[in-house]
Amino acid sequence: MLEVISIPTFNDNYVWLIKNTKNNHCCIVDPGQAEAVLQVIHQQHLILDAILITHHHYDHIDGISDILAATLHPVQVYSSIAIDVAASVTVVTENSQLSLLEHSLALTVMATPGHKREHVVYYNQAMLFSGDTLFSGGCGRILDGSAAELFASLQRIKALDENILVYPAHEYTQVNLMFCYAVEPQNNELKKHIEHTAKLRQRGLPTVPNSLKNEKEINVFLRSNEATVSMAMEHKLLDILTSEQAVFTALRAWKDHF
Repeated sequence: MLEVISIPTFNDNYVWLIKNTKNNHCCIVDPGQAEAVLQVIHQQHLILDAILITHHHYDHIDGISDILAATLHPVQVYSSIAIDVAASVTVVTENSQLSLLEHSLALTVMATPGHKREHVVYYNQAMLFSGDTLFSGGCGRILDGSAAELFASLQRIKALDENILVYPAHEYTQVNLMFCYAVEPQNNELKKHIEHTAKLRQRGLPTVPNSLKNEKEINVFLRSNEATVSMAMEHKLLDILTSEQAVFTALRAWKDHF
């Protein structure tokens, strides 16, 4: 049986730890800091098999070296670009197939440029580790990618099985939902999720993972095809937007200054 554990780091990052509860083997996604990750590994007597990297910002990779130094067993690192660490590194590309945790976890790689050109996500029928491409209620900023790339990446994610749980790398949900509400104040599912999220944070609990189905109901960056979203953007811009991509691009630009 697989269990996914959220490990908070920095102010609002999550490292995701996936463990096989039968044998205590585990892998981790985007370890920007080492201390909290090593604490969980030691407390639960886990054996670290692999580290998965979605992209190469410091808050996703800076903990790798210290984690490797503290680990007695061989660790495999998966990355979309070469990285200089004291472990074997497998460079993954679009549709790479990963068999992890002694074959108990299978993941597929999807290239999702936009936030960063080298960004990838890891997914199967049950879970999606989305890094900084897709957040609950939001999406990543465009850095060295483009709006067209990020839109295309999100459209590909949107087409996955809607029962997938989305595990993003940041706790940005409440701020993201306030932006979504500014765009779609009449969205009843969004209102419900704002209340649900507030209750979770009041208890100090993570707001993620969330289902892709619910994200498609509340996250305006996955709703550029909806009339309520396109009309809101046209009203704001006093202009006609002729495509979903144009709506998305306008949304992303607005969120950058929200």
